[in-house]
Amino acid sequence: MALATDSPWQAIVAAALLGTERQPFQLPNISGNLGNCLSQLSDRPNEAALLLAVGIVSLHQRVGWLPEVRSVTQVESCSSEDLLRCSPRAVRCLQQIFEGQFPQLLSEWLERAAISGKRVPEILLPSLLDKGRQQRELRAAILPVLGQRGRWLAAQNPDWSYAVALTTEADWETGTPSARLLYLQDLRSHNPDQARELLQSTWKQETASDRAKFLEIFRVGLSLADEPFLEDALGDRSKEVRRVAVDLLASLPTSRLCQHVTEHTCRYLSLEREVSSLHVQLPDHLDETLIQLGFELKPLSSINSKVGEKGWWLLQMLSATPLSTWTEQWQMSPQQIIKLAQSHEWQNVLLDGFALAAKRQGNHEWLEEVIRVWFVGQTSINRNVVLVDLSTEALVEALSGDRRNALLIDLFQVFHRRINDSLTIWLLRSSSQLWSVDLARLVLDGLEEHLNHTKTFSNSDWELRSALKEFARFIPVSLTSEVIRLRERLANDSHWMNSMNDLIALLEFRKEMAQAFGMGDRG
Repeated sequence: MALATDSPWQAIVAAALLGTERQPFQLPNISGNLGNCLSQLSDRPNEAALLLAVGIVSLHQRVGWLPEVRSVTQVESCSSEDLLRCSPRAVRCLQQIFEGQFPQLLSEWLERAAISGKRVPEILLPSLLDKGRQQRELRAAILPVLGQRGRWLAAQNPDWSYAVALTTEADWETGTPSARLLYLQDLRSHNPDQARELLQSTWKQETASDRAKFLEIFRVGLSLADEPFLEDALGDRSKEVRRVAVDLLASLPTSRLCQHVTEHTCRYLSLEREVSSLHVQLPDHLDETLIQLGFELKPLSSINSKVGEKGWWLLQMLSATPLSTWTEQWQMSPQQIIKLAQSHEWQNVLLDGFALAAKRQGNHEWLEEVIRVWFVGQTSINRNVVLVDLSTEALVEALSGDRRNALLIDLFQVFHRRINDSLTIWLLRSSSQLWSVDLARLVLDGLEEHLNHTKTFSNSDWELRSALKEFARFIPVSLTSEVIRLRERLANDSHWMNSMNDLIALLEFRKEMAQAFGMGDRG
């Protein structure tokens, strides 16, 4: 007898689970065309009838189904372009970069395009927007060269939301975190007061992570007008936000925080004029008012092992004290004070405190003196630093381009460093700006002298050879012919030949980029 059921699938599934060997398959008893069709399977073997029933019922359920109807979202058309497309010559350069020939030059291409007021052609916009998705550090450089089409295209893909233009306060409140960050950064560069007021309007709704990132942007255009807002941030529940607020306030020598800290610091550091030495008295405790200002009571174990807890307290005070305090009180130059600190038993605390203060306050004279002390007799870049912010690379990076060039020139002329010294190589390859012509010529002279007198490779030579491509990023392209002549003076079988060829290939490509944007041999 046939099984009565409201659902043919129930009988089919039950039979399949039980198996036709244990119980013969009984066709579902249903009416209509489907029932008539299934009844024709009654003379088939159990297994065949079951499989055919599955196919018939499945097909029956699909008959008459309509495709899903989705509403079509209306997309606004792109606005008229406000920038001219870059030249075909510049496009070819960008295509080569995207193809992997000179990927390290993408930021330079973007910078040249922005300076010349040109935009990326439409066909390369997806590739460029993807680069920005993958490499956050490129985003600020990408935005100026997208044009209206690029910004419109970014709005169509959530992965490119960082490039969606924010133009109103409503956009600020609803934009993605990455787009808001870039917008605030741009606004801060030309209207710091408006940027601060905009952030204040949503400050309480921001996440701790976003608050810290937004506050970091205040390093651009920092002034005493930001002081009340930063002082409020000292009481933030996030330790990272408090750390950034302290760092920013300590970067303003006339801030209330710096003035208050100075009163404490002068109790522990003084000049003994009779013997011309510094007197250091470590604090017995960290004053409660300093803790309220954001000073850290307990140092990290790595810091504690280098300077101790009391030394850490004094280091924090020194780093938030205006450097003019010491030069004015003691009537001494930074060079004289650094020399006294260098010979002191607490030199790590003193030098690192002065160095961090100089970095925060943008005092290049003090920065240079500290760096020069570390250059003397040093053969590598490794230092027993207390804080990451005080690494040699961080301090050199804090110098302006002109002063960094002058310092590197001194490296050759005053300190008589050779081109293959690890410290020299590191300082040259870590540059973030073009070298001056004078510095570049000193490097080329040092390179020629070394290449012509090197018969076998040492460890430092391997390091130098790998650095040559990076040197090509910083040599002014106007010196390309001089680099070519240097290569021509090498012996044909020189083991430096391939490296020099690579250096020249990259330098010539940079020259091609400059000319593609109508910049001749500039840069």
